[in-house]
Amino acid sequence: MQTERPRPWFVVNTASAKVAKKGALLPTIADAHNAILRDVGDFSDVDILVKDALAAGAQHIVIEGGDGTVQGVLTEFLRQEKARNLPVFTLVPGGNTNQVARNIGVHHATVQAIETALSQSEIVEAPLLRIKDKEGRKYYGFLFSSGALPQVTDYTKVKLHERGLGGSLAVIGGILKGATDTDSITKPTQVKLNIQAENTHKLRGPHLGTIVTTLPGLMLKLDPFWGEGDRPLRVTYVAGEYHKLVRHVASLWLGNKSKDRSEDGMHSWTADGLSYRYTGPCVLDGELLDLTKGFKIRATRPIRFAK
Repeated sequence: MQTERPRPWFVVNTASAKVAKKGALLPTIADAHNAILRDVGDFSDVDILVKDALAAGAQHIVIEGGDGTVQGVLTEFLRQEKARNLPVFTLVPGGNTNQVARNIGVHHATVQAIETALSQSEIVEAPLLRIKDKEGRKYYGFLFSSGALPQVTDYTKVKLHERGLGGSLAVIGGILKGATDTDSITKPTQVKLNIQAENTHKLRGPHLGTIVTTLPGLMLKLDPFWGEGDRPLRVTYVAGEYHKLVRHVASLWLGNKSKDRSEDGMHSWTADGLSYRYTGPCVLDGELLDLTKGFKIRATRPIRFAK
């Protein structure tokens, strides 16, 4: 007797920028794939959604939304279940930047792309960042930043998205504005940071910011990491007293990873973990986090994604 395959779960966020503007794709094909369709909505019942999916033995979860949607849904799955027992996920771009989906999900929201992903013919594995603060709260995502980048993110959302600029164009505008108008947009913040790599790097004092990711690359072909070693976290740190920031950003954009930038206050490593004592702004996948003064970042076990 043939066992019936578990139904895929389609999770859509109708409030995500691109979905809200152009409409969601998953509801239009849910019946054709016998999928269980759920709207994550305002995330007030995301815990129930995840509990239901796990109880049903779901083996494939398709998420349509932006980076914040992916972060919120995966965080709840990892809070309720160990990484090694999770289903396969497929990420469909539906937000402003869709950086995560463009790395480990489908590049375009099309019927054909989703059908290919549902066949699970191409599986990639990727860990997430796990952020845990002193109150025991855990957050999971792919791109964390402290200091200036959250300030640039806020500027991008308030000034550029409200003007109708989205996606890559808004990110470029935010980066250029932050790099060239640091007095009004970005201000150094105090941090105490330990980075566990081949040695422990202890950083103290004002910093322009840190960027931490488990992704193999970032959008716009701008990948501001040049640390060596096979460790799960990629980390870049910019000191409060920095020089030639725009020049270094341009150099990295062109793929120059061999240059030593330490004399200008820029450092990059691969790492096993980070420990922060810091009270400034923090962003995870475009969403502001409310963290205690002390928190740690590690990598999860790899999770499976179908592209």
